[in-house]
Amino acid sequence: LQRTVVAAIVSATFLTILALARPYKRSDDLCLACIANLLLTCCFVLGTAVQICEGTYEDLCYTLVGFHDARGASQFVVALTAAMLVLSVLVVLFKTFSAVRAPTIRLASTGLPPNLELPSEVHFHGFISHAWATGQDQTHTIVRQLQRLLPGVRIWLDVDNLDDVGRLEETVADAMTFLVFLSCGYFESWNCRRELYAALALSRPFIPIHEADTAKGGASLAALEAECRDNCVEVAPPAHPSYSGPEEVLGNIFANEAPIVWVRVHEFQLESLKAIALRILRHCVRYMSCGTSLQRPVTIDRTISQGQSLLVGGVNVPGEVGPYRFSGPITILVCHGNEGAFNVAKEV
Repeated sequence: LQRTVVAAIVSATFLTILALARPYKRSDDLCLACIANLLLTCCFVLGTAVQICEGTYEDLCYTLVGFHDARGASQFVVALTAAMLVLSVLVVLFKTFSAVRAPTIRLASTGLPPNLELPSEVHFHGFISHAWATGQDQTHTIVRQLQRLLPGVRIWLDVDNLDDVGRLEETVADAMTFLVFLSCGYFESWNCRRELYAALALSRPFIPIHEADTAKGGASLAALEAECRDNCVEVAPPAHPSYSGPEEVLGNIFANEAPIVWVRVHEFQLESLKAIALRILRHCVRYMSCGTSLQRPVTIDRTISQGQSLLVGGVNVPGEVGPYRFSGPITILVCHGNEGAFNVAKEV
């Protein structure tokens, strides 16, 4: 009896530590581990109850399980154990079915959800910088959709996380990447420039997102570059004393990779979100090429690490619209006088 009591206590303690420490990177693994340890704990507890009923503790047996003899207690324990096993199987099947059907981003190379482990010195996967007048609605949509498609992703957003506008530079430092939503008036905002200078000083990876629809507050890239040159002219701003001028901003936003165009139509919006997610994932610990710290030297490494190779095929979402192709030659009739239609026909 003493052994089963001790085993039940040890198993229950381990289950508590497991639930609090959460040592598994994937929530599914943690769920399965907790279920297994819960079953083990219940087995030890029920085994203790059976041993009590088989002994000379009839009154205690009746108090614990409501039976006066070991036979009734044993039957109750067997039935309860079977019920727990069935319930556990149902939980596993439900989680498996939900994981398969959930419209979440998966790695094309493995079909599994990506690993979102952060470097130890930050708490957010990204800080999204935007002009309130022309980019607030779009950035809120981007963040909410990313949270839906990438469960567990943490994006700093003003309406969720802003406590003190005077600490913007600190919040930029607490994010792994710097998402820039490029809309009309972005570079005219002093707070946006503060965030830019902080990201430059910290050498955070830039992920530019472009609002191209002028009816929604967008602007052409040429207009945005001109706006940057006109406004990003501070000398030694507090967040970045060694700031060298607008070309430093333009180099980080436009030189490395083309900005991701933000599109609203559902299927195309999903492509924009996948592109943003992929660029964020490149800087997660699991997929970085040179260590787990943000404070690492910038080097050109043409070799692909094992983690990086997982992202080579990109990401996808179950149920998304896939690529299509014609089964044979087609003929498109188009008016040569309609330049736009003619260009579309040529692209198709």
